[in-house]
Amino acid sequence: MNRLIFWMQGYLAVELSGYSPERLLNLCSYNRIELWDLVCIGGKYRFFVRASDFKQMVGFVRKSKSRLVILEKRGLPFFLRRHRGRGLFAMGILVCAALLYLMSLRIWTIDFDGNSRFTDELLMETLREAGYETGMEKSGIVCDSLELMLRETYPEITWVSAQIKGTRLIVQLRENTGVLTAEPVDETPCDLVASRDGVITEIITRSGTPLVKAGDTVTAGQVLVSGVVELFNDSGEKTGEHSVKADATVKAATTAVYEESFSLEHSVKWYTGGERYQLTLWILGRKLFLDGNIRGFDTYDTVSEQGQLSLGGDFYLPVSWQWTTLREYEEQTAIYSEAEARSLAESALERYEQNLLEKGVQIIEKNVRIDMMGGECITQGTFSLIEEIAEEAPVAQTTGDQEE
Repeated sequence: MNRLIFWMQGYLAVELSGYSPERLLNLCSYNRIELWDLVCIGGKYRFFVRASDFKQMVGFVRKSKSRLVILEKRGLPFFLRRHRGRGLFAMGILVCAALLYLMSLRIWTIDFDGNSRFTDELLMETLREAGYETGMEKSGIVCDSLELMLRETYPEITWVSAQIKGTRLIVQLRENTGVLTAEPVDETPCDLVASRDGVITEIITRSGTPLVKAGDTVTAGQVLVSGVVELFNDSGEKTGEHSVKADATVKAATTAVYEESFSLEHSVKWYTGGERYQLTLWILGRKLFLDGNIRGFDTYDTVSEQGQLSLGGDFYLPVSWQWTTLREYEEQTAIYSEAEARSLAESALERYEQNLLEKGVQIIEKNVRIDMMGGECITQGTFSLIEEIAEEAPVAQTTGDQEE
């Protein structure tokens, strides 16, 4: 703050030398003349002093037999004096300051933080429909109303905080990722049949009539748990049948065949070094300037960089830009080496195994080999698995509900 005051009043960079410069410094201290950034270089003192105090120091020079030299004049009064003939320049500064002040009264960027389920584009469209958009005055934004509107529009959002910083509107929110929705339960009677061949290792029946047990060998399509439940009286006599939705956990030892192949010959990109550029500017939301020739390339990759003009901190201006670079390339043919091909095949095999584990399948044993034949990398083998094989199927035979 003091430096700003000194700049407004004007100050000097001074060099003090002579017979007894220390006496002059003592006189300044006695008369409460403020000096700052005092340093001694080669027996000479350099410091800063206010322009108004320098006139008083001149009277102490003779008493101290010293010599004062002005090295530099700084501050607003000297600046105006140097540019007193440039009225348009000064007017431009004032107009620029006025424009910056007027722009600081509006919101020029809206940022969202904490959203994962709802995209920035969706939330921005919601705010726009409610009357909140870039370019609006800060005084027209009621943060409490904005927060309430978002919570009512999206029940999954449990907490919202809106605040204005500089020319930014920052909306922070938290989503409830643990919301459970009750799905309709299908109670249509059905059987559970085997989805593939295997040997039953475990069966836990919750409803229905089990038709197999652990150790049984089953084939694809065989009924494992029937949806028909027989009814008996107290004497053990069958009195009827009742159809239910069969529900059970049935695990079996199965064998999966793995086959994967790809050609060793493949296409690669060779960048020619040719590049083209495109610069796009938006001012107040409108595309104002477009430069660069993006034509002439048949195949190219595009890299874009975007930004918004800022004076630092949270003071953003309604000027944004996009710099696009197009890099030309040509398609060329290459051959995978054996090491590269094996690495790709092993990565594909790992993804296959990971996919099985994510489905709850237990891998007991695997026997897989990778070979290079006829210009191809071929991966073949088998997996011994324990997996859930029960799947729903219409009841094979239904006699209806009969009870006596």
